Amino acid sequence: MPASAHTLHEAVVSSQGCGWPNGSYKTLTREDLWDDRNNMPLGEVYVLWSGTYQENCVLTLRVGRADGVASYTEAVLERQGRSTIRDEGNYAHFAAASGSAAGTCIRWTGSIKAIYGGGIIGTTSTQWRYCD
Repeated sequence: MPASAHTLHEAVVSSQGCGWPNGSYKTLTREDLWDDRNNMPLGEVYVLWSGTYQENCVLTLRVGRADGVASYTEAVLERQGRSTIRDEGNYAHFAAASGSAAGTCIRWTGSIKAIYGGGIIGTTSTQWRYCD
């Protein structure tokens, strides 16, 4: 693994990531972003919860050949009745959107643009989830 590769834990504790320095969290959902056209994994989208910080974090983590190569990467945390938190840009390792979501429902989006041509591959929750 190249030194530049980012693990889930590194992204969770990073101030550019979830920003949870104590590093403890629960994984609520994990989904793969797979590039069918080029038959390769692009990333993993995690929906995390920190009981310590009372926050959710949507983390789009680039993996495999896509890690370390910058292309459009997005993480969106929608909170029912509150403002949406979005992190998007030409990132090489991850995008993360975290914020207080206790007592409300969330939806999320995670996407990565294919690195060898093709469109943006993503996952979006259509229903409000984790409403406690």
